[in-house]
Amino acid sequence: MAFLSSTLMLYIPFVRASLSSVNGTCIPTLDVSDSPSSSNTRSLSDIIWSCAATLFSCTWTAIHPNIPGVDEGKIATTSRRLFIMVIALIAPELMITWATRQFLSARKAANDFNASGWTVTHGFFAWMGGFLLYVNDMPRATLKPYELQVFVQEGSVNMPVITKADIEDRSKGDVLSKGVAILQLVWFFISLAARYAQNLPMTLLEIDTLAVAALTCIAYCFWWKKPKDVGRAYLIHWKATASPPIYLAYEMVDAKLVAGDDFSCSSYLAYPFLSLMGVEPAVSHRAVQSRRVPSLGGYVKVNAGIIFLIGGFSGMMYYGVQLPLRSYVRW
Repeated sequence: MAFLSSTLMLYIPFVRASLSSVNGTCIPTLDVSDSPSSSNTRSLSDIIWSCAATLFSCTWTAIHPNIPGVDEGKIATTSRRLFIMVIALIAPELMITWATRQFLSARKAANDFNASGWTVTHGFFAWMGGFLLYVNDMPRATLKPYELQVFVQEGSVNMPVITKADIEDRSKGDVLSKGVAILQLVWFFISLAARYAQNLPMTLLEIDTLAVAALTCIAYCFWWKKPKDVGRAYLIHWKATASPPIYLAYEMVDAKLVAGDDFSCSSYLAYPFLSLMGVEPAVSHRAVQSRRVPSLGGYVKVNAGIIFLIGGFSGMMYYGVQLPLRSYVRW
């Protein structure tokens, strides 16, 4: 979470890319102007634009949100994605734990439905809210994979027949869009590597951008087979001959979020981070009303030790990227 404190120091990126001679010695100097770019000078706008473009490519395009609820508009889905993007900037290591949990959950769902020919893509689709249950031709709630499995075994619903190609056709992401984000990071890394090789100064903003982008790309790898920006769920119709289900996981609001006291307010502030860590995922009333998976939900508690190990390694990697380069920051 050190990225937030570092970005407050925006006056640091006034760096000259050339070497000025003082008493016969070449040293990096600072340029506090915001003059247009030249072959020897990097302006404030150049640095901010470069960092902003990299962060946008590696967060906005890397995030694979869950399927929106019934009749939700663009404003709701976009604001939710912006919220996740802010969390990715503040705590990129938590995004890796979230992506890891989703990947392991998707793989487990694929194994559970192995007889039906499910792949990891099917598992992702199921956990991100891909199957919406209709009872008496009315939307009831999104199904978790194990709920779908139980209902199919009981004969209450038919096993959905949807191929991997059908799911990918619903996805808005492709190899090209994913490759653009990676190329943006590669270009940014090469530019910083060139400055490092020439012993030229860098800024904390650039170093933190590199660290955040690197961690986001790790999450991107875990989400590689997850469908992106799917707009609609696959409809599962409850058979008229079967008794309607009494309890569904995603139609029950978490009591802590509706208590109406100070504790519920603090829970609202804490639950995004607790959900990302997998400590205590919660279902809000907005998710229930929209009949969707919670914004930061969509996984099962599995392999907690491995996930926390990956999260801890991600935090070490965040500072491991920064520390060797901080000596090149000039005040």
